[in-house]
Amino acid sequence: MALISCDDCGNDVSKNAKECPNCGAPVRQSARYADKNFGQIENELDSKEKITIETDKIKPYKWLAMTNAAILLTIIVLSGGETDFGAILIIIGLGAVVPFAMLYLSKWLAIKSHKIRMLTENNLSNDAEKQLIKIVTRLSTRAGLDVIPEIGIYESDEMNAFATGKNKEDSLIAFSSQLLCQMDEDAIAAVAAHELAHIANGDMVTMTMVQAAVNAVVLLVTLPLMALKVFAFFSEDFGWVEFIVVSIIKFIVVTVMLFLGNLIVKAFSRKREFEADKLAATILDPKRMIHALNALNSQEEIPTPKGQLSYASLKISSPPAIMD
Repeated sequence: MALISCDDCGNDVSKNAKECPNCGAPVRQSARYADKNFGQIENELDSKEKITIETDKIKPYKWLAMTNAAILLTIIVLSGGETDFGAILIIIGLGAVVPFAMLYLSKWLAIKSHKIRMLTENNLSNDAEKQLIKIVTRLSTRAGLDVIPEIGIYESDEMNAFATGKNKEDSLIAFSSQLLCQMDEDAIAAVAAHELAHIANGDMVTMTMVQAAVNAVVLLVTLPLMALKVFAFFSEDFGWVEFIVVSIIKFIVVTVMLFLGNLIVKAFSRKREFEADKLAATILDPKRMIHALNALNSQEEIPTPKGQLSYASLKISSPPAIMD
């Protein structure tokens, strides 16, 4: 059993212990992964050439434009050409506002919601964190990234990590303390490669585009029903029965639309996860990627805190859901 020293009394404590059995002092999470050494993996990466990752930066925007064009065409056909294009464009714009605002604020929000401790030269708890920066730097260079992502650690009992940020030049990779404690160096490096693959593939922007398109469809369908419900409430021509009927119809339509929209987002998210696994195996190697995924599958199920659920689609280990 691996042991570490208690900061308060110097007693030997198990790495997995929450507190010292001798004095009761809490065991610092950083002390539990202080013995990690990525030297061998660094040497292997130094001997490998930088890979070229072909990505179409315009492609997500093309898909968004095509989706919105299809929405407009459908409405024109169904309405016989009698359409208020100004109102429709406003609705489409509203559908994109929230996803893009979240994209630009994503790194700041992630740091706040996860209470991430950023790793810098002046903010390192041990040599293992310094080596973590080095391994992420080497993996980033091999993946062809011009700017090294910022790196952070957040306290959590779940083995997880995620990437976020508005683009490749302004991104963040965050590791949970439990992942660094429980995983070995090979698995941690593979997880880092997976998150770097998300950044290299531009997945944050792609998922924002998908969410914006889904939002536009949902708003186009549900806002007229909302207007009808308000009209039914204030109109003297509608009674309480009509109002209840409209409310029930709106509830059913909104539920179905959100369910279908969520399935689309999940489908794209899952596809991006497979692509990230594939690219990570190229950046590092397939055996370490398989090893990391097996380690994640063997972990106990830990509920994700409510404030962190919005980042589940970006994490390497997403919480199970009934409709997955």
